[in-house]
Amino acid sequence: MRRKRRVESEVKLEETTMNIQSERCMNPWNGECKNTDIAVFIYHEGRRLPICRDCWFRIASTDIEWSCD
Repeated sequence: MRRKRRVESEVKLEETTMNIQSERCMNPWNGECKNTDIAVFIYHEGRRLPICRDCWFRIASTDIEWSCD
């Protein structure tokens, strides 16, 4: 029973890792970026978007006001 649970959790972890690695940056202000080094997820216009480290650094460095709708 324990062995089965451990195998199931290892498979889930592997699937999650594969999903994260296959996601590409979807920065709404830079449509050209296709980086897979995802740092954060943001909600923009009701959609959850993965943002890479490079884009997030640029976004976080700008003087913009964030709001929650």
